Amino acid sequence: MMTTFSEYSNLIALGVMLVFIFICLKGLKGQKEDVTEIKYWLSRDKWQGEATTATLREWKQTSTTHNFDYFFIVIFDANLEGGVKQYKAAAALNVSEIPQLKKGMPIVIKYQGVPPKKIAVLSMQAEH
Repeated sequence: MMTTFSEYSNLIALGVMLVFIFICLKGLKGQKEDVTEIKYWLSRDKWQGEATTATLREWKQTSTTHNFDYFFIVIFDANLEGGVKQYKAAAALNVSEIPQLKKGMPIVIKYQGVPPKKIAVLSMQAEH
């Protein structure tokens, strides 16, 4: 039994290492998507586009900050292509704004092109 294990220990170690690398790369892929959305938000004043309102559905906080604001990836409903569809974009929120996030609240987005190539959240209006 011990001889069998020692014969295959290199293969087992290699297999564990490959699984670990796969899991790490899978996690980085999700972060890469967030980076693209955040990049569009940071450059929102530099690209041409139209502003419109949308309806907030979901949000998730990222680990990225901008000054004292936290970046969120928000999913929202908007009519940008002749029908209501779900889209996602980055938003930067102050700590005091985070508790005001509510599903269904109106947000203002900027988008470029149809279908949109770039989207950024300009503002989120909490209902008081």
